[in-house]
Amino acid sequence: MVIRFSGSDDASFGRQDHGHEAVGAAVSNALSAAYDIDASAITVSVVGSYVVLSGFVRSPVERQRAEDVAGEIVGENYVRSRLLYPRIS
Repeated sequence: MVIRFSGSDDASFGRQDHGHEAVGAAVSNALSAAYDIDASAITVSVVGSYVVLSGFVRSPVERQRAEDVAGEIVGENYVRSRLLYPRIS
């Protein structure tokens, strides 16, 4: 189950009455609940109107999945990713 905040698809996201803590908690909980993401090394923060994902994931696929999960909650235009994954050369 994904909790989506009303108005998160449009430019009014940052002006909602929902606190940054609630938005961050909703994204963190959704990442933790996702069976295909190891969220133990992902930090979620809210900066202005944006959710910022920081930390480490196992692969580019996991990075995209984490971004998608966050985007389902706040809208894909409001997700910024600083997630890193190991490159195998």
